[in-house]
Amino acid sequence: MISAHRIFSHKQNKRGDVSVKSIHQEALTLGVCYYPEHWKESLWREDLQRMKAYGLTVIRIAEFAWNKFEPEEGVYTFEFFDRFMQVALEEQMQVIFCTPTATPPTWLSEKYPEILNADLDGTLYRHGMRRHYNYNSPVYRRFCAGIVEKLAAHYCPYPNVIGWQIDNELNCEKDVFYSESDHLAFRTYLKEKYKTLDNLNECLGTVFWNQTYSDWNQIFLPRPTYQNSANPHLALEERKFISHSVIEFADLQAQIIRRYAPKGQYITTNGLFGHVDYDELVERSLDFIMYDSYPLFGFERKDQPPKKDDLKDRNWSWNLTRARAISPNFGIMEQQSGAGGWVSGIATPMPKPGQIRLWTMQSIAHGADYIGYFRWRTSWIGTEIYWHGWNDYSNQPNRRLEELKGIHHDVAAIERLAGAKYQARVAVLKDYPNEWDGDTDQWSAQVNRLSDKGWFEAAQLTHTPCDFLYLNETVTLQALCQYDLLVYPHAVILTECTANLLRRYVKQGGTLILGCRTGYKDEYGRCPMSPMPGFAADLCGVEVTDYTYLSPYDEMEQADWNGSMIEAPLFNDILEAHGSTAKAEAVYRGNYYDGKPALVSNKIGRGTAYYYGAAFSRQTAEAFLHKLQFAAPYQGILELPEDCELAVRQKDGTNYYFVLNYKEHEARISVKKRMTNLLTDEQITGPYELAPYGVLVLKESLA
Repeated sequence: MISAHRIFSHKQNKRGDVSVKSIHQEALTLGVCYYPEHWKESLWREDLQRMKAYGLTVIRIAEFAWNKFEPEEGVYTFEFFDRFMQVALEEQMQVIFCTPTATPPTWLSEKYPEILNADLDGTLYRHGMRRHYNYNSPVYRRFCAGIVEKLAAHYCPYPNVIGWQIDNELNCEKDVFYSESDHLAFRTYLKEKYKTLDNLNECLGTVFWNQTYSDWNQIFLPRPTYQNSANPHLALEERKFISHSVIEFADLQAQIIRRYAPKGQYITTNGLFGHVDYDELVERSLDFIMYDSYPLFGFERKDQPPKKDDLKDRNWSWNLTRARAISPNFGIMEQQSGAGGWVSGIATPMPKPGQIRLWTMQSIAHGADYIGYFRWRTSWIGTEIYWHGWNDYSNQPNRRLEELKGIHHDVAAIERLAGAKYQARVAVLKDYPNEWDGDTDQWSAQVNRLSDKGWFEAAQLTHTPCDFLYLNETVTLQALCQYDLLVYPHAVILTECTANLLRRYVKQGGTLILGCRTGYKDEYGRCPMSPMPGFAADLCGVEVTDYTYLSPYDEMEQADWNGSMIEAPLFNDILEAHGSTAKAEAVYRGNYYDGKPALVSNKIGRGTAYYYGAAFSRQTAEAFLHKLQFAAPYQGILELPEDCELAVRQKDGTNYYFVLNYKEHEARISVKKRMTNLLTDEQITGPYELAPYGVLVLKESLA
């Protein structure tokens, strides 16, 4: 076997004083997903050679190919993929090898139906789709361990294997599980956590509606009930249990691969999907996270009419921000390269000329150092025959392949940006318990959706780079202090420990914004008999004296903030300032609480905490950014219209400004400092017309 130059490794980066896991490469790299089992062997070498001509040097393979390795129970064969791997070696193509556990073979599903997932009433999902298994079946775990062991032992020694993908899109399609194995595993999980039934009954409030358990065997994951309204505290535990199951399943595979993988081969998986604590997953089992980016979902045809102010493909920067919160430098395992569509259920248009280049740069702008496209050639068989790759069915040259040539040129021009860090002084705080509690809590769900959208769009349209920071027990004060402004829109579940950490952040000079319904619940989702907002009261110098969900018949509630009217949508906490350092900054205008405080500030040490008694629309979030002087931190360097996104990455004393035009018309910008556009090597200053779907990467030395 010949050697292949390894460009991948992994390393620990710092977020504050806590290590986080990132991809590490010598250069930005392009790759593509390839399915040799779908094509004649006579195409393999030509395909790999054409890939390299377009700058694609990495392929991902085998995630749906279990039957090629184990055509019947206990019978393993590697001949097919050995032939392909030999061609890949000869062509010096690097390989990300996948474990094929996302699609168990037919013989396994039929002989062992206990491996199948089930719906809420226990009906099994039968073979014929994908991801139809459950994580907790001992039988499935045994077969998964077997196939992973065989593949790792056989393919880890290949010098062109640079990494491993575990499964494929964990919790995609279905992120709830109700098989018999899941019910049994859930009981074990609760026993280990709560120890006694008395403790479980107390913490989960089972006395309500006579749900008290007297035997562990009485406990199930949620099952069909009248209106399907399960115990909300048990439902929160269900979400935690699902995440636990996913992580156990991934770790089973990761531990096997690590026994065989030489130094430099990484382990990852592709996300992001519901009911998974990705921070714990990466910390425990992976070297970094990969994301699958499909911006064309922003143009998917649906029954309801599109919203005029929707950011469409630009919304995918929200997901990229989330990926960056897990791994500051990450990879894209699947980047859109053509129309998306299944035979049923999904239909999107073909990307317009320039859009794939734009989306590639969108991913890179947010910290992606590897871009793998889905897929090389459009499938001619199966459910995804309308999900296009670079090549159409005909395998003839097309305009998208011409665009790939330009992308290859652009990435080569900026390849040394690998490792550059996204720059943001504003962060939105998130946590998994509140996300999962919002699955069943409709009060929380609606304010969360509005405020997430409001803060994202406000940051985008004011050109204020923004991070996410997920809170857990490992996050330190130093990690928070990287940011001048933290926004925790609706910390409905707020522990004393988290409140104390936030207080220390404010005391050291930080600015903190909290929104309505903060501190309403404890860690189990119960509402304690104490004044609201619970542990946020002392932090914000505030008490909630009344509260209301806004009726659809109410006019849009507003708050008067020193003469400026800001929106106060969906839910209103009526506030009262408490303490010598607390001050009412804004009052409600309208409804029965007209003139009552809507916004209270509280000085703590060198910083200020704000409690706003409503959700955050785009207009509200923009008002906070402007009034507190956090908006547009780079306006002295670049003047941009709302149609363009600004992202900044920094490395070795140099800022790299990505300007992305998401519109099909030119964008007029102003460059206020002479800088080099790395994509063309031209010097730019003053007014500039950015082409439709155009991109600039401007270099500024900070020395």
